[in-house]
Amino acid sequence: ILGLALLLFAFALLLPVFFSGKLAIVRSSSMEPAMPAGALALMMPVAPEEIKVGDIITFIPPWDPDVTVSHRVIDIQSNGELLFDTKGDALEESDPFYVPAERVQGKVVFHIVYLGFGINYALNHIRTWWGLTVFVAVPALVILGSTAYKISHPPSRRQKRLELLRQRQHRLT
Repeated sequence: ILGLALLLFAFALLLPVFFSGKLAIVRSSSMEPAMPAGALALMMPVAPEEIKVGDIITFIPPWDPDVTVSHRVIDIQSNGELLFDTKGDALEESDPFYVPAERVQGKVVFHIVYLGFGINYALNHIRTWWGLTVFVAVPALVILGSTAYKISHPPSRRQKRLELLRQRQHRLT
């Protein structure tokens, strides 16, 4: 289970590298039920002209340049420049501003529910000595220990012969 969890974790972190995307953890419930809080979202770069009504885009809001928001496009205005009217699925009102094309960071192409919480938990704890021990040192010691045991306790000639006989019987049946 630990190996599968680490494999999934590595896959989730390396996937954006191959496709020029970015990963983000959904922190609010403004897009529920489409993207619940705690989901891990993959955002891909997109040309503003390719964005359609109904797409979920990620943009930098005017009030904080360090925050990114992902909302659904409900209307597109084009008077000299592209402006996107956005709204969170769980919100009753649309956003009180239009998003200019230069503030768009990308388009959300998919998300994995709850994986963001897991990655956030792991990242917060792996930075401590305890987390490093649990996530890195213990699995490494288990692998090294099992390898050392197999080297120091090779199968006997009798066990090898029985295994060959079983394989031969299996092939004949």
